[in-house]
Amino acid sequence: MYFGSVRFFKHLILTVVFGWIAVSTFFAVFFGVKYNMEKKKEPSEPVVSVSSDGVLNVPDGTTVEQVYLALAAKGYGPEDIMEFLRQTDEDAVDRFVKENYGSIAAETAVITEAPETTVSAEDAEPSESVTEVPVSSEDKPYTKLYPELYAEYPESFGEDTKTVYLTFDDGPSDNTLMILSILRKYDIKATFFMSGSTTEKGKAIMEQVAAEGHAIGVHSYSHDYEKIYESVDSFLDDFNNTYNIIKDATGVSPNIFRFAGGSYNDYNHEVYDELVAEMTRRGFVYYDWNVSAQDAVVKPTWTYIYNNVLDGVKANTSNRQIILMHDSADKYVTVTTVEDIIVELMKDGYSFDKLDNTVPPTQIVKY
Repeated sequence: MYFGSVRFFKHLILTVVFGWIAVSTFFAVFFGVKYNMEKKKEPSEPVVSVSSDGVLNVPDGTTVEQVYLALAAKGYGPEDIMEFLRQTDEDAVDRFVKENYGSIAAETAVITEAPETTVSAEDAEPSESVTEVPVSSEDKPYTKLYPELYAEYPESFGEDTKTVYLTFDDGPSDNTLMILSILRKYDIKATFFMSGSTTEKGKAIMEQVAAEGHAIGVHSYSHDYEKIYESVDSFLDDFNNTYNIIKDATGVSPNIFRFAGGSYNDYNHEVYDELVAEMTRRGFVYYDWNVSAQDAVVKPTWTYIYNNVLDGVKANTSNRQIILMHDSADKYVTVTTVEDIIVELMKDGYSFDKLDNTVPPTQIVKY
């Protein structure tokens, strides 16, 4: 009898074994073909290299974006990559940056010291840095918007001392709480330029920032560059929304702010003068930065952020170090770097403080 015999079980075992082999082979071939098809959809990685004398070698047909990604993978920073790329096709680079990285172009913009006064260069003290007085906006319709949106502009700015001002943009988030814990450990006050939040958790975090004595400034709620820089009216809409979200959550009426993308960027050329004039008329002081962690430009590593900050501090000629970092939900790597930056700068003799509207501002050069 075949069923139940030794021969039956032998054939059964062989059938199962060969069945599994067949099934495994099918899936291996299927997913192998699928993987190769998907790979064909992606651009192949270009063989990009940099010679010992700093010359960029790029294969024919390689796009600007492919070169950028390849160099980023090799560990080059954005500024070095842009310099290399301009060796090949400067016009193409300019188009690429404007189309793909316009919102963060200000991260690598030239920074200068802000005006200490609004007097003419002839009347200023030699140590002061001055710029032209902003255009008048008194006769513009937007001056009638938001009649409660005013602050008291300082009569003068304080001294330029050897101080580090840690500033964090785009919060609140859980990362804000971790940064607060680090600041508490070292008894340091910092400045948070907030986008704001309408959630209960977000409101609680903002309230905690204020309760622990840190400075709070207005950033942008939407970060929609094309919209907020479409006109002064649009900017005021976004600013007023963020201002009231912060005020309602914390009880603080901010008198300092940071423009989204920096005060002068690829989106606000046409309204820059009016924006600065109107916000100054309303009594608000804006702060850019003179050191950037560049943690919003690429996917950063601990080493990348750490070196950017410390190298930036060493290269900065100003006593005050206004350091740009971010505390949004995706910036955990920034959080892991903050304590090490604090420790190292303490070794160099820096003290830490929060910004207020009497600290001399640092502002991006209009280009």
